[in-house]
Amino acid sequence: MNCELNRPEHFSQIIGHTDIKQHLETYLKSDFRKSIFLVGSPGIGKTTLALCAAKTFGFDPLEINASKFLRSYEDVEKLKNSCLSVINIESFLKGEYTKKTCLILDEIDGSDPHAQNKIVEWVEDIHRVIPIILTGNELPIIFKKKSTIIEILRCFPPNIDCFKTLFPSITNIEELLKECKYDIRRLMHRIQYGKSYIIPLYPLPPTGSQPEMIFLWKQKMFGLKDPLEYLVDILDTLHSHETTFQYNFDEKNVDKRVGANRRKKSHLDI
Repeated sequence: MNCELNRPEHFSQIIGHTDIKQHLETYLKSDFRKSIFLVGSPGIGKTTLALCAAKTFGFDPLEINASKFLRSYEDVEKLKNSCLSVINIESFLKGEYTKKTCLILDEIDGSDPHAQNKIVEWVEDIHRVIPIILTGNELPIIFKKKSTIIEILRCFPPNIDCFKTLFPSITNIEELLKECKYDIRRLMHRIQYGKSYIIPLYPLPPTGSQPEMIFLWKQKMFGLKDPLEYLVDILDTLHSHETTFQYNFDEKNVDKRVGANRRKKSHLDI
């Protein structure tokens, strides 16, 4: 994908975000007693800003998807114990003893609240030796209350002139931006692959299995609709299946209730 192959590696390659870059530079050149939280809509370059900041100012970025890997208090405790040294094992083995680690916790708003509380405690720890940069689409209330130790920087998409400079051959760049809701990653996918086809929804075919029949029997017992009937207003076609129940009155199975398979309607029945 072009958005990954052409991802910036240095601050000078990033368009826009002038104020954010200045704040990141000031933070990484200080004693980083606080932390920085980059918040904004998806696909506008928050993670790229954090990675480029770390690389530009001589840090070794350690990026972790917090929404996937920080699901408990213990997960943050393990991460904290692994970052007791300013140099990670990879830099140590390469002989880069002056290259410090910069921790980047991506999608922190999707992590567990207990983990977020532990992160706040870690930021407040006076013995912390590495900078911490947080990114997220939303600002959790836990971090909002700790704005004295966590500097909150709101990111916005670059202005239209930046996109015209970046894509001079595309004449309808404004329309594409509105279509992609100013998501840069989505915009680059749109330019590379074109407009995606919408996959149509179809009613599920009946299986006739016993679990399906039991489920439909419970739906009928409580007066609920056939689940497929809820798709009528979503699909562009009418409900094409029906479910019926009947009784057997033969000599072998007297009054035994059985479920009949759904009969597919033809266009002649409509």
